[in-house]
Amino acid sequence: MNRKIAVIGPGRLGQSIANLLCEAGHDLRAIVSRDLRQAVAAARFAGCRAAATTDLHKVVEADVVMIALPDDRIGEMATRLRQQVALRSGTVLVHFSGIHRASIMLGPERDDLKALSLHPLQSFPDAVIGVRALPGSPFAIEGENDVIPLGESLVRDIGGLPFRIDSEQKPLYHAAACMASNFMVTLMAAAREIMTACGFAEQDAFRLLTSLFKDTGKNLAALGPEHALTGPISRGDVRTVEKHLKALSGMPDVELIYRVMGRKTVELARRKGSIDRDMARELLKILA
Repeated sequence: MNRKIAVIGPGRLGQSIANLLCEAGHDLRAIVSRDLRQAVAAARFAGCRAAATTDLHKVVEADVVMIALPDDRIGEMATRLRQQVALRSGTVLVHFSGIHRASIMLGPERDDLKALSLHPLQSFPDAVIGVRALPGSPFAIEGENDVIPLGESLVRDIGGLPFRIDSEQKPLYHAAACMASNFMVTLMAAAREIMTACGFAEQDAFRLLTSLFKDTGKNLAALGPEHALTGPISRGDVRTVEKHLKALSGMPDVELIYRVMGRKTVELARRKGSIDRDMARELLKILA
């Protein structure tokens, strides 16, 4: 069933979602921005230039209103919609936050609205990459039971893979997503810092590490964490780990990252079965 859609927020996510839903045959009635130029650019990208507007009240033409704004602005925008805009009864409000519950958009002013959260388990730096990356990506769906099927349908129209998440589990779910994505970037930056201490330029250090990162990612995707794990901790090579820690002693923040990650790696190596209890105990002692 094709829906009348409004998108608030012309950023990379809003543009990507609008483009994919238009391609799927949905009717984009409005793409709203405080800046008309941004709204026009986003609507043009979505393939529906006439939808560009700075008038928030244009969303009344839609039966699904998507708030594609930063997490901290979702509640404020939803309040404006409930209090200042004559939304149709039964309008579904959608946000894309991984941390907030769908119910953050509901309030006492309007008890006839519905709420839905769709969170793509994907990262992308711009809308063009987003249009390519979102199809095939998992989407966490959370909200009221009667609109979950709508969320699943919209995600499938985008080309995504819907799965349900309980409202109370969203903080844990989002922490896992941040660790797998954001912290991986930070970990690469820390590894680059170590490589530059060897005398390499930052760009060269990153280029060298990127090759290793890509191969590790392929192994991880194919084999899973336990079987993809290699390296000195996986082998129980205590002396090598000691030398690493000594070399990192002048870089306290990076050394701390190494110690914390090292302890988790010992746990992983034990699950893999590549080290025994005595090896694990010795490694944990020097990584403490």
